[in-house]
Formats: sequence, C-alpha cells, structure tokens
Amino acid sequence: MVVGHVYRKLSVRGKTVVLRPMAWDDLDELLAFVNGLVDDKQRGRGSDVFTGFERKVTREEEADWLANRMVRIENRDMVSVLAEVGKRVVANGDIARGHYGETRHRGELGLTVTAVYRGMGIGREMVKVLVREAKRIGLRNLEVEFLSTNQAAIHTYQKAGFREVGRIPAKVHRNGKFLDSLIMARQL
Repeated sequence: MVVGHVYRKLSVRGKTVVLRPMAWDDLDELLAFVNGLVDDKQRGRGSDVFTGFERKVTREEEADWLANRMVRIENRDMVSVLAEVGKRVVANGDIARGHYGETRHRGELGLTVTAVYRGMGIGREMVKVLVREAKRIGLRNLEVEFLSTNQAAIHTYQKAGFREVGRIPAKVHRNGKFLDSLIMARQL
C-alpha cells in the first residue's frame, strides 16, 4: 500500500470517484461513512444490505478499528480499498486473509457502498481492484457472504467470477423476517 496511490478513477453521474487504499488520515471520513450506514439502515434504505452495524460508533471505536486494519494491511494480511467523491468516503471494501496456517491462502471479502451511490457500478469496480490486490498478496481463494435478497451483489460477484457455494438459512432477523445469507467463492 502506497499513500497517495490511486487504483482507478471513474466518472459516475458527472462526479469523479477515486478508488484508493485506506490510510491513517481517513479516520474522520470513515467515521462519517459508517455512521451514515447506520442512518441508511434506520431510514430503511438498502434493506438487502447487511452491514452489521446496529448503532453509531464513536471516534475512539473507529480509531481502534482503523488501527487494527492498518496493522493487518502493513502485515499483508488484508487489502482495503476506499471509494471517495471529493473527500467523502462513499464505499469501503476489503479482503482479510485467513487467520490460521491452513487458511492463510484464502481471503474473505467485504464491501459496502453508501445508499446514495449504490447501483452505479462502484462496487463492481472495487471488486475488480480487490481481486487484483488479493492476487498481489498471494491469496488463492476468495469468499464473500451477503444477504440472499441482494440481487445487485449476486450479479456483481457472478460477473467477477464468483459462484454460489452455500447458503445459511435465517442468518439475519430484520423487520420480523428471517433472511438467508448467500456464500459465493472463486479461485484466483
């Protein structure tokens, strides 16, 4: 990871979206991003998206999270990509290497795009960058888990070479309903 490096620039609805590595200086924008996801969830936006956030986080909590991420990135145990418009983070994606010796060849992908920027191809482009970066750090297999109702995610990951390998029934309980999660994987 090189500070100031840009993986890709895209034009989305007349705005420039920059895909770049996460950096220590991103703390305040990441805090605004994650708390914005909580707001989106509370407003009912993105009912097909599972973020795992139930409440807003404090700056200290986000700083701890970022410190953990940066150490893992420096140790080549993680790759992380941010999408920003101006100086505002609008998406965050990462791939975390398996923790145990027998699983260090595989990575677990996570990706979230803020509600306003979903459906514009940002996630698709981030997945391309994440796959390339996963290869760079020596990963052999990738997996991703998300709500089975998220058709955009299914389409994005299929286009990136992932295939369905499993389903977890009733993984999430939301608005009185149980929702399954879908697991997709691909080899690099």
